[in-house]
Amino acid sequence: MQQERIIEQLDTMVASGRITAEEATRLRATAGTPEFDEAMAAIRARHAQVHTDAAVAAGTMSPEDAAASLAQVRDGDHSSELRRHIKGAG
Repeated sequence: MQQERIIEQLDTMVASGRITAEEATRLRATAGTPEFDEAMAAIRARHAQVHTDAAVAAGTMSPEDAAASLAQVRDGDHSSELRRHIKGAG
């Protein structure tokens, strides 16, 4: 199960800077519940926002497109197509 693998790797992800200690705590606390997916979506959105902010600043993505893309991520969409769209805009 992917959730179990994520939980096992939390300390490594915190040490590498991929997630914060607070995010790791939230993931541990929500393991096995629907809130786990919400916590993961929030982390993915934080990561995606780095790219959307840069794309908006560079003029390669409109603020509206950036907001819509981040909303999709927050709603649980982490498809490869959406990730390419977000990263490709920057």
